[in-house]
Amino acid sequence: MRDRASEAIKEGYNIIILSDRGHDATDAPIPALLAVSAVHHHLVAAGTRTQAGLVVESGEPREVHHFAALIGYGATVINPYLAYESIDDMIAQGILTGISYEKAVQNYIKASIKGVVKTMSKM
Repeated sequence: MRDRASEAIKEGYNIIILSDRGHDATDAPIPALLAVSAVHHHLVAAGTRTQAGLVVESGEPREVHHFAALIGYGATVINPYLAYESIDDMIAQGILTGISYEKAVQNYIKASIKGVVKTMSKM
């Protein structure tokens, strides 16, 4: 994974996506924090970290602490796809009522950003 990230930078890519989609019981993904930190520190040691952003696409992060930890470990962008799918499912089941999917996701993103900013401001 680290070598593939370095190779991508050499080929001119400036966005590296670390994703856990498409894994199953026989092919388990590397935990998001471990993946992002491994790639981040490898690129720092290689002197190429500033040449690419690290996008984490994972089902793991769901709450502010998860997002803050991933950012602290080197993530530039986080796509918590399972959280979005959970919001859609809660609307479909009637757990969340009186709100559209788009508005619910917008509220989730806004609350997550506010939480991360508050967390980071305390450091």
